[in-house]
Amino acid sequence: MPKLSSTLTIRPNGSVTLPKEWRDQYPTRHFIAELTPDGLLIKPILKTEYYEQADGSFGLRFPYGMDMEEFEQEIEKSLKKPSKRASHG
Repeated sequence: MPKLSSTLTIRPNGSVTLPKEWRDQYPTRHFIAELTPDGLLIKPILKTEYYEQADGSFGLRFPYGMDMEEFEQEIEKSLKKPSKRASHG
């Protein structure tokens, strides 16, 4: 079983290296860091997903890349998807 915690160091260029035994558990090289009330949460990006942020930004995450046809389909889906922010008026 891999270690559940590890001390990480931020290099002068801002990069942080995750321990190899952690990276090897996931079939991706892409991770997302989120600031939570408990601190920083680092999660692997394992599937293509649409997201929206409270500041109004939005986008797609795709950890393995995608061909143009799949990209087009995801854009079409995201344009049809109702926003999580309900408009009141």
